[in-house]
Amino acid sequence: MNISRIGGLVVGMLLLGAGTAAAQEPITISPEKVRQICSNRVPRVEAKVRALTDRINGSAETLGSKKWIEQKAADARKAGNTARADVLDARLKLRDAQLVKLAKAGERVAEFKSEHCGSK
Repeated sequence: MNISRIGGLVVGMLLLGAGTAAAQEPITISPEKVRQICSNRVPRVEAKVRALTDRINGSAETLGSKKWIEQKAADARKAGNTARADVLDARLKLRDAQLVKLAKAGERVAEFKSEHCGSK
């Protein structure tokens, strides 16, 4: 099968899927499943968001933190390795974007928790 046929097939499937997805009704889950999500998944997701945020905002000794990356970039510049410093600077920008994503994920979990988990 040549590439144009595969591309046409993929586009057709996407269009078909988009049309049927808009016509579907909202998905509802059972009260048992909501209780399971509230007791198991919500705390795990909250803990993971908190841990990742703490790691990114950690000290220069915390592997992968913004300060750690800044220190490594400064060391690379001092050693004359500007290519490595540029890579680390790009990685630092990604950390900022990850913090935004983590904040949004935390907000979504908090919203779900307030709507469906009651006072837990």
